[in-house]
Amino acid sequence: MKNENELKFDKVTERYFEFNNALFEFHKLFNEKNKDERAIAIIGGTFSEMALEHVLRSFFPEDEKEVDKLFEFNQPLGNFSSKITIAYSLGLIDKLIKQDLDLVRKIRNKFAHDLYTSFQDQQIKSWCNELKFHEISMMMKAPPEVNELEIFQVGVNQIISHLSGLISSSKKEKRKIIDDLKQFL
Repeated sequence: MKNENELKFDKVTERYFEFNNALFEFHKLFNEKNKDERAIAIIGGTFSEMALEHVLRSFFPEDEKEVDKLFEFNQPLGNFSSKITIAYSLGLIDKLIKQDLDLVRKIRNKFAHDLYTSFQDQQIKSWCNELKFHEISMMMKAPPEVNELEIFQVGVNQIISHLSGLISSSKKEKRKIIDDLKQFL
């Protein structure tokens, strides 16, 4: 028997709570001291992708079955790169956010596919130093004494914070299901 006082949540509210619970877990995993670099790179990239997916889902119409298909493997939004491209093309993210997300994606992928990579790797260093959004959001360049791992962590934290805010603004521009032609049947 159902409790009369039990709250009922729509899908948007459920996704909101799901994202906030995941954000708490991300913070614990990503920001703790003495974590290995590979874990930080992969967790940072994966959570950035998840946050971006929440932005897109907030924008897309409430047709869970059809929207879910888009995010399946080998479908239009089944990978991080495609999610970045569509979010940018729909005007949901700024060009600088797109560029930083692409760098985070490359860093995550290099760590996921190269067992010997580290934040001392020249390509990884270069990509970390190309991250720029955190300089705008924090209104300062990274101090000279910080290393690329720290730049990556700050950059990803700032991107995720920004994407979290975009989830709400995307809801305001949410697409609606168009079903006007059924009247002619």
